[in-house]
Order: sequence, then structure tokens, then C-alpha cells
Amino acid sequence: MKKELSGLVRHLIFGHFTVKAIRRAFAKSLLEQPLQLDRAERTAVMRSIAWKAGEIMVSDQMRVIDPPSRGHLEWSAWILAAYQVLRPRFDTDEKTIEYLGDISLRGFNTRLMRLGVRLVLRACRGNLGRVKRVLGSMLTQFGASFDWDMLEQDAEVDMQISRCFYVDFFRAHDLPLLTTVLCRLDSLWFDRIDARRYGLRFDYDRYETMSRGAPQCVFPIVAVTVDESK
Repeated sequence: MKKELSGLVRHLIFGHFTVKAIRRAFAKSLLEQPLQLDRAERTAVMRSIAWKAGEIMVSDQMRVIDPPSRGHLEWSAWILAAYQVLRPRFDTDEKTIEYLGDISLRGFNTRLMRLGVRLVLRACRGNLGRVKRVLGSMLTQFGASFDWDMLEQDAEVDMQISRCFYVDFFRAHDLPLLTTVLCRLDSLWFDRIDARRYGLRFDYDRYETMSRGAPQCVFPIVAVTVDESK
């Protein structure tokens, strides 16, 4: 019973709640620049995206191997469907992807999300061992469609992801760059790692993602001394 409940919660987190957040942001953004649709057009676009997302869910059902992966599929299918519906309204693939990334970031950049990130960072202040445990616990919730490792050495923890549901999904649909729409959400937490406040620093110079062609995703978090953080 506990296992089933845990699976349901993870499915809802990665699927229902994420898609709901993005849908809400889309519903508002479609009325604004650069598209400026009227309300009737917006309704038609949102319905078209929902329809296509449902079709993609059916065609890619084989990707569901556990409850979290069903949530990952719901989210990815909605992003792919939004791309397919909106692409004719933009000059290039890149502009469409940039638009989708901006809206997704807006949908998740909420007061509650920012509070959660602050609480986690405060709990991990200057403690790499705790950083490793917390991030490891969070990644475990992503389920069997992700392979990852947490490497701690010297004054640094590297979160490394070697298999990612989202990368595999968008590559299979010949749109690997569309994965960056989801990758942009990483900034919601690593942009808030303030060395002076938390004794930690995100090493942007060594940050890399598979969506940008790297062999694996690497998120380097470095402990800093008092002098370095001033």
C-alpha cells in the first residue's frame, strides 16, 4: 500500500502538477507578446495542444516503466505537443524553443518553489555531506528512467546524470534541443546558491548537460571558505 501511494505521489508530481503549472503559464502568455492571441484563438490552441499531447502519450506508452516515468511522459508529451502546435507561428525552431522555455520557467518560478529551494539550501548550509544526501534523495524520486551518481571529492559534490528520460524522449522525436526547455528549470535552484548565505557555490564553468551535447549532465556544487564567500 505504501509503495502504491508513493508511486501515485511521484506520478502526480512529475505529471499532473508540472503540466498544470505549465498550462497555467501558457494560458496567460498566449494573450501577450509575441503571439497576442485573442481568447478564442487561445482556447483553440490549448485544446489542440491537449489533443496532441494525448496522442503522444498513447504512441509513447512503452516508455512508462514505473509511476514517475508516467509523469515524465505526461510532461514531455505536453511540451512536444506545444512545440508542434506553435512552431508555425515562429520563424525558427530556436525561437519556438526559447518561447517555450520562457513560459515553462514562468510557470515554475512561484513563491512556493522559491521558498522550498531556500529551505533546502539553508538546511545544507556549508555541509557537502548533507548536499549529497539531499540531492541523492531527490534524484531517487525520478525513478528507473534516470541513471545518476553523486560524487564527493575534496570540497565539491558533483551530481552527474548519465541517462535522462527527457533526453531520450526528445531524441527519439528528432528534437534533442527541445530538452533545453526542461533544463532551463535547473536555474530555479542553482541560481539561488549564494556563497555568502549558504557557504556553497555552483560552478557554472563546469556545468554541462546532455541536451547541449555533453556525454552526461554535470552539476558541480563547491563548498567555499568564509574568505572566498565575501
